[in-house]
Order: sequence, then structure tokens, then C-alpha cells
Amino acid sequence: MKNVITFIILLFTTLTVSSQIGVSKSEIIKNNQDYVIDVTEDGTEYITYVVEFENYDRRVACYLTNKEVGEAQICYRVAYIEPSSETNNWVRYFNNENFIKLDGMTWKDYEHSVLYDIVVKDGSCLVIKTFDEKR
Repeated sequence: MKNVITFIILLFTTLTVSSQIGVSKSEIIKNNQDYVIDVTEDGTEYITYVVEFENYDRRVACYLTNKEVGEAQICYRVAYIEPSSETNNWVRYFNNENFIKLDGMTWKDYEHSVLYDIVVKDGSCLVIKTFDEKR
């Protein structure tokens, strides 16, 4: 229980800098009219929606904490799917923010305990942003 409380407190401290991470399920739904709720094979609930830009659409998936009685589900991982043409923009962003490059295409924002991974495959750029409890 102590770890869950610490997790939730840390999530809320990342709210201002790390959009979606730390946001409640109801807040995500409120801010995105066209959304779909689904469940992964391992039972993790997630919400998907599309953000339209001038040149492309970004698909967003917000993965939620487990349902607990009396507690709101919180987003702890976000996946963005964009055209691979956006890969260099993400890399520049991570480097300009002075995030620490761990290896390959992985960066860490130690200040907010957020881990970023980039995977480029089949013309798409997948950016996975995860709350990382290990400071």
C-alpha cells in the first residue's frame, strides 16, 4: 500500500510536465471526445484517441493502473504512434530537454521519473513514455 501511495504522489508531481502521465481516466475521457477503451492480453485497461496535426495524425494510447475500489485509475504509460518522419523531431526534443540517453533510443527524465523509448518500424515512429518508479 505504501508503494501505491508513493506511486500516486509521484505521478501527480509529473502532471504539469508529462502530459497524460498521472492523469485520471475520467480526465482523459473528458478531454478527448472520440476515444476507445480496450484491454491488453494481460488485462491492462487503456484508452486510445487520435490527435490531428496539420501534416499527420498522432495515435495515443494511455495505459491505466488497475481498478481499485474507491480509487481513480491513473495513466502510468503513454504510447504515441506517428509517421517515422517525426523520429528526428523526438530525438532533438529529448536531447534539447537534457534528458539522459541511457542506450540506443532510450532516454530518462530523472527529474520527473519518466522513461522514453523510441521504436521505428514499418514507416511508423512509436514513442513510449512510462513512469519509472526507480529514481
